[in-house]
Amino acid sequence: MPAVTAMLPQVGVRGVLLLYLDGSFAFSIRQQTVRDAGVFIGARLNDDEVDGLRRRDALAGALQTAYKFLSYRPRTEAEVRERLRKSRVPAAAADDVVHRLKEHRFLDDAAFAQQWSENRTVQRPRGRKLVQWELKQKGIAPELAEAVAGALDDTATAYRAGARRAQRLTAGDYPTFRKRLGDFLLRRGFSYDVSARTVERLWNERPSTAEAGSDGALDDQH
Repeated sequence: MPAVTAMLPQVGVRGVLLLYLDGSFAFSIRQQTVRDAGVFIGARLNDDEVDGLRRRDALAGALQTAYKFLSYRPRTEAEVRERLRKSRVPAAAADDVVHRLKEHRFLDDAAFAQQWSENRTVQRPRGRKLVQWELKQKGIAPELAEAVAGALDDTATAYRAGARRAQRLTAGDYPTFRKRLGDFLLRRGFSYDVSARTVERLWNERPSTAEAGSDGALDDQH
């Protein structure tokens, strides 16, 4: 069995060592992996132990990549797998990483889908069909995306989105108001019927509309 004859710091890479077996360079390995495995100068390693060290270190590197990726914002399992693939992490190591992340609740597609839909309801209102499409694009399973998006109240969400937009519209006549606000709601994924009802409701709620009477004409101040 070859013996560990040296473990030298890799220049320019913090926390990484160059491991030598019987005087010859074998491979690079993280210092933390060496510590966790209890490897020391003079230790003799058989082939299985060497392979085990390599796999252990590969997993540590893959986990580090995943944790950094997750540090910016929540991700779906599909997003994490794609990031690991781009980092050339072997499929087996990627499976191990995903398993660990799920085990410790760093990955939870159901929670992600719920959080995403809530954001689209409150912060950036979208229709349920558009939310469902967005979730699928994130790699959420179709049945989960449909269930989460299907629970959304498009009427309430469209009103919330439309009310914000209506405050910024300066249209002085109903056809222009209907066109601008209706197109805005359609682009946000709301159906034609929901958009039309929302536009009519918001038009009727405008103070100037109530003052002008049932024909929807605006007074001279607008």
